[in-house]
Amino acid sequence: MAKKRIRNADEAMMGPKPSYGVHNPVPKTKKAKDAEYRRARYWFYYFENKKKATETVHTYCTRILGFDNKNIANLKKLPDWKYRMKTYQSIQMINQGWEGYPLTEESIEEMHDLLRECEKQGALIKQDIDSKPKAAVIPPAERVRRKVMQTMYHSWDTMVVDKWMDGIFDKKEVIFPTYSLLQMHSIKGAGINIFREIVQNEYDVISDAYNKTCDQAVEAYSHIKKGDLRKMLNTMEGIFEDIDRMKQNSKATRIPRAKKRKASDKQVEKLKFMQENVDAKLISINPVLIPGKQKLYVYNCKNKKLQEYTTTAITGFEISGTSIKNFDKEDSKQATLRKPDEILPMILGKTEKQIEKIWTTLTTKIDNPTGRVNADCILMRVF
Repeated sequence: MAKKRIRNADEAMMGPKPSYGVHNPVPKTKKAKDAEYRRARYWFYYFENKKKATETVHTYCTRILGFDNKNIANLKKLPDWKYRMKTYQSIQMINQGWEGYPLTEESIEEMHDLLRECEKQGALIKQDIDSKPKAAVIPPAERVRRKVMQTMYHSWDTMVVDKWMDGIFDKKEVIFPTYSLLQMHSIKGAGINIFREIVQNEYDVISDAYNKTCDQAVEAYSHIKKGDLRKMLNTMEGIFEDIDRMKQNSKATRIPRAKKRKASDKQVEKLKFMQENVDAKLISINPVLIPGKQKLYVYNCKNKKLQEYTTTAITGFEISGTSIKNFDKEDSKQATLRKPDEILPMILGKTEKQIEKIWTTLTTKIDNPTGRVNADCILMRVF
């Protein structure tokens, strides 16, 4: 005899979930009806899940009030408690089959009016949001440029250019720690290139004035001695050296992106092999077993060659198209079998060490396989 399910404390106190129909009709007397109505509403209040309750209200609005996606979107602009708390329990009572007092047509229509009013309020909120100008989206490149201007360029202007303007050119007094500033402000990649271009533009003009290759540059810097122009160029060349060192160090510490490994079934999609060979009494293993393994035995039924693939890669074998990848070309080997009926059963039944001894008994030439698998190949075994 089946055991009755033990009710938990909530079920014992609150009773079963309210549901009304042919087998459980709504009470007839007013007293019983009021009592059951209060119990049912409190049941839905007690077990209410706010998220699911809100979804129930949305579904009701769509099914009964004809709300479309736009109306529901407007409703969602309001805090859900504004329309959920005064409607959810009544909606659940209707959904569970309650009919008549105290859910009269008037009370239901009042609930519908409340939901329609909430939808209108949400529409006004959405209209107000849409009327406000949207915040300008700053492109990533512009963000980098602004950061460089606010950090590196500001430091360059105050620590170098201002001193040049005051007639200070000596290397001991004009100090610009480019490397440490780039690290402190976390300027990398594109930001470094932006700053270098700023300094490079200044360098080119001063170089033209120093070498007298541009009359305008010569005139612009005519008030500065040639020796001081050289000191300015030396300062900027030191900046370029620090920038190059920063780039080299970034390359050295950059972690290469690991190539995502394909799933085994995706790797073997295009692999061509022989399912079964009756003459050799061999059946191929499922090729999805090969990726990730360390040793594979393949037999070519056409040229009677036994192939042993070995890999030392941590990830094991990989298959690309119709080829085996990641195998060690020196340790892997193949040989033509003169007596395949004797050798092949041992390959299938022996251990790795025992199979290694079998290779020493072969009298045919042992060379290295290519890794290609075709429709004549039986996939014998993997380790």
